[in-house]
Amino acid sequence: ASLKEASWEGILLASVSMLGFIYFEGEALRVLVRHMGYPAKRSHGFVYSAADVYFSAITPSASGGQPASAYFMLKDGIAGTAVMAALLLNLIMYTLAILTIGLVDILIFPEVFLNFSIGCRVLIVAGGLALAGLGIIFYLLLRRQALIESVGTFFVRILRMIHCGRLADKLEKKLEVSIEKYSSLVDVIFDGKRMLWKVYILNLLQRLSQIIVTLFSFAALHGDLRKLPQLLATQIYVVLGSNCVPIPGAIGVADYLMLSGYQELMSKSDAYHLEILSRGLSFYGCMMISMITVLIGYICLRKKEVRRDK
Repeated sequence: ASLKEASWEGILLASVSMLGFIYFEGEALRVLVRHMGYPAKRSHGFVYSAADVYFSAITPSASGGQPASAYFMLKDGIAGTAVMAALLLNLIMYTLAILTIGLVDILIFPEVFLNFSIGCRVLIVAGGLALAGLGIIFYLLLRRQALIESVGTFFVRILRMIHCGRLADKLEKKLEVSIEKYSSLVDVIFDGKRMLWKVYILNLLQRLSQIIVTLFSFAALHGDLRKLPQLLATQIYVVLGSNCVPIPGAIGVADYLMLSGYQELMSKSDAYHLEILSRGLSFYGCMMISMITVLIGYICLRKKEVRRDK
């Protein structure tokens, strides 16, 4: 029903914006690995990002996204240490981008925040705090290699306890070499100030491209365009609050915040139409496109491996 009422121009713009969510993350990862000496095509970057988006959407706490992305990066010949450094730094920039947008939103539109119910405000604040905490953890993992080394050492001890001495020795030697390489790659990354700014801006564009899906959907449903600034502010608060629960796509919480916020700007019926259309494109549509991309990427990868074996 929402699609029937909507203008095709608005739906087209919303769909292109949705694709930007995948594209900009892929570009950020591509910039990072290229800086470390591993050039990657744009199409490969799109697959890395699509793998992250799709598997984050179907696994608890979005835990499958980075490993799935890492799988395709490793298959492209990128070293494991470089993959880990790139994914961790991108997570930091992703977190910083959301916090930046959220802070600007609070400074410019505090009244929109106050329009939410107390329950919604608690979720939004909790989401912001959770993001800040995760950002600190990711940074420590990137800059304090001793933390990663201690985790590796813990597994080595377990292997020795269960009398797997050979495997423990092998893992210990590999850990020493990997930590050394990882440390040097992290130094290379933080020496590239221009590259870091580029990755940060790409993550900002990624977040904004997802947020403005709602604005284009609202325009497609012939909403009052004078309400766009307040709708933008509302959607940013939704993004902040959706990070407070470890559920793929923040299903339930994001929808609750969207409906609560939208009903402050429009009728209940219009709020439901907008929530279904924008959420359908920005999350479910994005997930389906990512799934198809991952499938095509995997088939191409298998074909390349078969040709190589011949």
